[in-house]
Amino acid sequence: MHAFFLIFFMPLSGFTQVNTRIEVIPNPQSLEDFDHQFKGCPENSECDPVMGLQLKNWNEVLKKLGEPKEEKITDLKKAQVLELFRQKYGLPVKFYTYQKSQLGFKPVLYSSACKNHNSKNPALKVLEGISFIKALTKDKAMVWRDQALIEVPTKDLVMSQPVQVYYESTPTTYYLPISDQPLFIKNKELIVIREDEGMFYALNVAASGEWKVVAQDFKNLSQWENKRENVPCPLPKAKVLPAPFEVEFCKTIWNEDTKKTVIVKMYEGCTI
Repeated sequence: MHAFFLIFFMPLSGFTQVNTRIEVIPNPQSLEDFDHQFKGCPENSECDPVMGLQLKNWNEVLKKLGEPKEEKITDLKKAQVLELFRQKYGLPVKFYTYQKSQLGFKPVLYSSACKNHNSKNPALKVLEGISFIKALTKDKAMVWRDQALIEVPTKDLVMSQPVQVYYESTPTTYYLPISDQPLFIKNKELIVIREDEGMFYALNVAASGEWKVVAQDFKNLSQWENKRENVPCPLPKAKVLPAPFEVEFCKTIWNEDTKKTVIVKMYEGCTI
């Protein structure tokens, strides 16, 4: 393997040395240390040391890829590094969940910004979760946590966004993290441009649920963005939206396979 990849993955050996013992919290060394009790955990989140460590290692990879001295590294090499990370540890993505997720795979949890999600019954309160996911289907999410790959049922635990593509009158359904939108389609895969800590990368999502980070020419983003337009959703309108989503909307996106646009239906938890 090229030495470049070794530079980025040597720090990830920390995943094999997770220490969950209760220890005295050291004095803060930086502003980030004031954000959360556990280093690496996001501010105002419910997050344990394991997730803090995983997020810390992910952010270190992004930081190194974005350093000025690495400007000579091509987009292809950066995508290869992130794809290796995804294969080993998954990618940190958002979904809806409930508090009971803490009894199992223990994602990072936030309160949802949607008023309709804030039930007075704690067990029914819809939360935003973050976990490291390798692949995602209607029925299961492949979650990496604490040196183990866990197959988590999606029902009530990893509630992702169904995205319906109208190749024909009967749509093909894909599953994306909440708030993600496809930019275009190629080889019947959704190409989603994601951003984290200032780093942009392209994620290919297949209808089978397989994910892959791929290199894209970001200089050409505008040509695909110009093809995206808000349009009425195909009839009939869904009588019951997939819980916990309350808003459906449609856009045209470019299909590179057919060289024309196609209608895509997406969902949001609410209108904020």
